[in-house]
Amino acid sequence: MLMIETEQPEGLSARKLVVETARHNVLTAYNSKEGLDLLHRFPKVDAVLVHAQLAKCEEMIAEIRRTHPEMPIIVASPMLNAHYPGATFVIPSHEPAALLDVLSKGLHLSIKN
Repeated sequence: MLMIETEQPEGLSARKLVVETARHNVLTAYNSKEGLDLLHRFPKVDAVLVHAQLAKCEEMIAEIRRTHPEMPIIVASPMLNAHYPGATFVIPSHEPAALLDVLSKGLHLSIKN
């Protein structure tokens, strides 16, 4: 999984820990350019998680859709009613269980014990 977050290390660290505890590998980026560069270098990631407060979030989602049309895109947002064109899932940004639920049920990625 590729996680792209604003420069708030605590949020990224918490989500990364949740996903790594479920035994998934995580690549991290702190801005859109870094995230897109990583995605081009590692195009076989299972999904991309983008924080809604990332600068140019919607433009980045559109670019991922253009270059990787089948890529699942999860948006972590403090506002669940917000619409993010191109997003596969929108989850609460402060609920780690929601991320695990999307990974296991929505994306059918096994949670390894």
